[in-house]
Amino acid sequence: MFVRVLALTLGLASWAGANEPLVDMTEVRRLAREPVETILSRTPFGRVSDKDFPTMVNGSPRPVVVLFYANQDEKSRNLATLARYLALEFSEVISFYGYQVSQGAKVEREALGALQKRYGVKQIPATFFYDNDRGKIELEKEDYAVPTFAEYRTPSMFLWKTYHQAVRAYIVKEILD
Repeated sequence: MFVRVLALTLGLASWAGANEPLVDMTEVRRLAREPVETILSRTPFGRVSDKDFPTMVNGSPRPVVVLFYANQDEKSRNLATLARYLALEFSEVISFYGYQVSQGAKVEREALGALQKRYGVKQIPATFFYDNDRGKIELEKEDYAVPTFAEYRTPSMFLWKTYHQAVRAYIVKEILD
């Protein structure tokens, strides 16, 4: 299974690689040591909460990416570096939001249960892509909008560029269609 996922990822990465912006991996590694809030600062990343989620995400006329994270969690920090670069590149056509689940590294079981019930989040970190075609999201359940794509894998620094290329390819092919 892992080999198939890696092959698919590498295949998508080569497809998107032609237009990929240059990324300084030294800067990526430096950022990955910072809290998520620091990583996302000075980027087009907005913040979203339960109160404004329906308006900012469900009501958006354009595609939306929501990063659910724990501020001090290593996997959340690695994923935030990836999300940062995507937001810097695609913010003109996609809205990016961060949803802080925990200020620390751990997420309480009750908090995760509430997120799963409300948004379908199964673990932290998570990235949800909402392809708000003409401002509408199809509903699977009444209590939350179903993302077009949910991603729970987190890039290690070793495979960071491969993940970056694969996610860029997905955005270009599936969301910006």
